[in-house]
Amino acid sequence: MDKMTQQVDLVEGHVASDSIGTGKGRELSRRSMLKTSVGAAIGGAAAMILPSGIVNATDQPKAVSAPKLPDFEIKDYSKIPQRTHQYPASERAKKIVRDSMAIDTLFSGLWPSQWSSPKAPEFHDEMDKCKAAGFNVLAACPSADSLDASVEGIMKGAQFYLSKMKERPDNYMLIRTTKDIDEAHKQNKLGIYFTHQGTQIFGGDIDRVGLWREMGYGYCLLAYNQRNDVGDGCFEIENRGLTAYGKKLVDAYNRYGMLVDVSHTGERTSLDAIERSSQPVISSHSGAKAIADYQRSLTDAVIKGVAATGGVCSINMVAAFMDTSNPDILTTDTLFQHIDYMVNLVGIDHVGFGSDYIPNINFTASIIQTPMGQKVFPDGGYSAAVGAKGFPTPAPYQIVAALIDKMLENGYSEADCGKFLGGNMYRVFDQVWV
Repeated sequence: MDKMTQQVDLVEGHVASDSIGTGKGRELSRRSMLKTSVGAAIGGAAAMILPSGIVNATDQPKAVSAPKLPDFEIKDYSKIPQRTHQYPASERAKKIVRDSMAIDTLFSGLWPSQWSSPKAPEFHDEMDKCKAAGFNVLAACPSADSLDASVEGIMKGAQFYLSKMKERPDNYMLIRTTKDIDEAHKQNKLGIYFTHQGTQIFGGDIDRVGLWREMGYGYCLLAYNQRNDVGDGCFEIENRGLTAYGKKLVDAYNRYGMLVDVSHTGERTSLDAIERSSQPVISSHSGAKAIADYQRSLTDAVIKGVAATGGVCSINMVAAFMDTSNPDILTTDTLFQHIDYMVNLVGIDHVGFGSDYIPNINFTASIIQTPMGQKVFPDGGYSAAVGAKGFPTPAPYQIVAALIDKMLENGYSEADCGKFLGGNMYRVFDQVWV
């Protein structure tokens, strides 16, 4: 068995400067804000200077360094039943997916821990399978506050994706707006944008929202399970609200066209953010608490609040989060319960698809069983039991058409299915991504 290593090699090669270049037609106001954010990013972290975007010294989050991970055995979970399970689907359902604007709002491929190696030889195969299934757009997640949220770690994660995309420029396009999505679709390319699970990416400087937005980050979680400088995560018993810094950060999200994402976030902080935001709010990958009573699920109040902003709640596909019996295989019946419940609560216009699929599960399933992992998911050992099963989660391409069949069988129209698959999220992107 492999042992956890605390150092990883950089991806070979480098990212060409045009990998993160700006597209044509950017508004002047956007360009002005970007200049501000770039200047703040260059000067802020190293010199510990307070740029204009930082609220004040006491509110400034401390600099984050890469965590020191314990030695633990990384077991092989590549052959668990979920990975080889077949979800039969009709040709009609497959065609609906191919003909729709299909968007997966959370493809969890943290680098390097959620790939087989730092070079990720499976990358293009995974992307090709998503594209063949009919997905037009993926929200790639290179990094998260729960692991290496240092500036260097986050940048390396983004560099990995940009480098892989550069290997096949005919197949991928970095997207920042719906115009980019339309262009990627026209060129038969898979559109990819980025997301970070947490807010350490900003280093306490709200103007860095503009920097990361320009680099292709479409939204970032407000909190990842625990309390941070923005507010409470979903595992915080006190369930406190949005902080003063958090309010300023939500304002910056609105200003720079970054979507507010309340997945993994506590109920009160989520509701405060919903109230504060002048733009639609989303939950990129969560279920309904009324169906699966687990901390990662959304209460009715949050689902209704997201919908009231015009936003979308995307359905998570981690089996144990959607079904608290901790099944070996997630069924379309279970997922449909969450979809149907949310639709009955707020309408079809506010529900979407967000798989939370991890390409290589070995590291994640193994570390969640350690004391460190249980601090991130303090649920009395439930997530450790989930890890012992290899965190069963179907790939988006594995289940999507079968899920559409389930919706059709229960009276949903093809138009409804198209909204769920990505039409709803595209509408929100078109409103917020400027």
